[in-house]
Amino acid sequence: MEFYERTREDEIEFSRFTEKVDNVYNNLREFEDEIDLFDISSIKKNFIAKTNDFFREDRKLNIGIIGRVKVGKSTFLNTLLFDGKKILPTAVTPKTAALTRIEYDDENRIEVEYFTKDEWRLINIKSKEEANTGEYVVAKEIMGMLEERDIVPENYILKGHETIHYDSYDELMGSLNEYVGENGKYTPIVKSVSIYVDKEELDGISIADTPGLYDPILSRVDKTKQFMELCDVVFFLSKSTSFLDKNDIDLMASQLPKKGVKKVVLVCSRFDDGLRDTLWNCENIKEAIDSTKQKLTNYAQQAFINYRNSNIYVNNDIIEQFKHPIFVSSMVENMSKKPVEEYDKKEKRVYDDLCYKNKPTAKDLRTIGNMDEVKAVFKEVVEDKEKMLEEKAKTFIPVAKEELSDKLVRISNLATKRREQLLEFDKEKLTEQKKQITTQINKMNANLEIVFNNLIEKVEQQKLNAISEIRAYNREYLQVSEKEGVTTHYEIRKESAAVWFKPWTWGTSARVIYSYDEKYQYIDAYDAIENIRNFVEDGKECIEHAFNKSLDVAELKHKLLSIIIENLDSLGENFDASYYRILVEKTLQGIKIPTIEFPTTQFEDIITSEFSGEIKSNSMKSNFKKVLSDTIYDVREGICKKLEHEVMRFEDVIEELKKNFSVDLLGDIQKELNTIIEQSSDKDNKIKRYGQIIETVEKLNMEM
Repeated sequence: MEFYERTREDEIEFSRFTEKVDNVYNNLREFEDEIDLFDISSIKKNFIAKTNDFFREDRKLNIGIIGRVKVGKSTFLNTLLFDGKKILPTAVTPKTAALTRIEYDDENRIEVEYFTKDEWRLINIKSKEEANTGEYVVAKEIMGMLEERDIVPENYILKGHETIHYDSYDELMGSLNEYVGENGKYTPIVKSVSIYVDKEELDGISIADTPGLYDPILSRVDKTKQFMELCDVVFFLSKSTSFLDKNDIDLMASQLPKKGVKKVVLVCSRFDDGLRDTLWNCENIKEAIDSTKQKLTNYAQQAFINYRNSNIYVNNDIIEQFKHPIFVSSMVENMSKKPVEEYDKKEKRVYDDLCYKNKPTAKDLRTIGNMDEVKAVFKEVVEDKEKMLEEKAKTFIPVAKEELSDKLVRISNLATKRREQLLEFDKEKLTEQKKQITTQINKMNANLEIVFNNLIEKVEQQKLNAISEIRAYNREYLQVSEKEGVTTHYEIRKESAAVWFKPWTWGTSARVIYSYDEKYQYIDAYDAIENIRNFVEDGKECIEHAFNKSLDVAELKHKLLSIIIENLDSLGENFDASYYRILVEKTLQGIKIPTIEFPTTQFEDIITSEFSGEIKSNSMKSNFKKVLSDTIYDVREGICKKLEHEVMRFEDVIEELKKNFSVDLLGDIQKELNTIIEQSSDKDNKIKRYGQIIETVEKLNMEM
């Protein structure tokens, strides 16, 4: 790939921009008591990091794969890059998620980066705190995982990095599972992993699976954000059954383009899940495919139109490219390449669901999988990498200027808002307004409580449905098929060796070996292990599906925002309710779908401690089936108890949120009002200061 050398003109232009940022910061520094300048100072730091990275000799085209946990990112990458082989582990959770990069090199190896000493110390401290918010919970869970592993973390933390070589994909899978797999030995202490593959089609590109974008562990978030700052192309995956929320849309339409990302591809993943929900109401699978795609496309188009209408500075061309998502099912794509009898139990269940009206053809499966469309886009991206990087080289200054301008507008808007309030109200009126807001928020609590209570009722109902479904699976996994084996028997017989025309052989004999095959029926003990694992996977999926059906975060946010804005708007035209939308969004970040874990090791040990290999005798078969039945029962009850526990924990979070919602909202509003009330004691001076900030920002904008 062409190396973009930093020219003398580049040096001059970049230097002028960083000097401009310094000038902005220095001009506003005297107002630090009134405004926060952290965002301004970070612009220069990020700009230098981006440009230094871009003009490296080994600079690659950076492609990010983004999406929340369980949207199918790993399966998507395995299908896209490794022809469906399960190279990247798929059973990841927020606490096991590490940034994983895939690049070309003629030396097959894995580069592992562990947490630093300071990062590990912080995780350790947070694991001992009583707080139950995201990063504290994950820190506790990481330490819990560590207790199950026979390693001394400090030995690896001090080492910092490690290189593991591999000769085959099987070796790669085995090694990778140890470092990023759900039950990997070193998973709790790994921050990121780079996989180098001797696959020439990856030459010149770097692909990253970025689960840390929504990771509660801050050091992994930082690692992901560092990559996102340098990203050129993003494939954004959003699951069909919970397609696109406001945060996803904002990230794609606003944040990524502002970071200089040249292309964002919207992928509706796990399309088979949404399709199966639609199939029951359609005449055939083709109608279901068309209906599901149309429904989700309409939703995406309307969602982005709504976003554009409320964000007038968003580029229309950017919005247009998201209106037609690519629909894929990586699992069904892989299913289309093999006969039905080779499906695993999860694939078989998906296939059975798709057969509800009629059996899908191979063409139907390929249509549902639709990875050819993704591969075509991916190929186009790779072929256009020189052009994209050439264009990016020209946009560093415009993008950075736009970001700087955006920060200045925000500062000016805040200063304008505060100056207007100080001009309009004296201290007494501001205090009265604060009382009015408090009264109004207290009045709306009844409506808010109804919304939260309805959510809890939905969760309870879906819990019962999930338990019923899990118990139904119980019968399926009690069954183990008998297989046919062959034993070869050998016999040695004494036979005459005499030949009639050779008299000297008369009366002699020889030993002759005869063999024959005997068929027998047996049970493979490993089938029971597979049953247990598949039962747990199905159970976890039932639980996840139950939460997804009961919790539509986007809908919940809409309901809560409607209640809040409706009540706050009634305070009069002098109160700008839109100012508090951001505060409301921030308050609602605490609502997340739980991630379910259920280790199978203890149940597998019950089987392996008594049985192994082929079980042939009837008495052993009977005993084996009894042990399997008892174990499956224990697994079933364990999964159901796990569901009960997660529902209780989730409901506790909702109850806590319900209790603190108005308090938190009121706290943020009061904090802002308290700032204005406090400043009203020095009203004339503060009005003057905010006027100076507005004038300074206007002047700085004109100079840009």
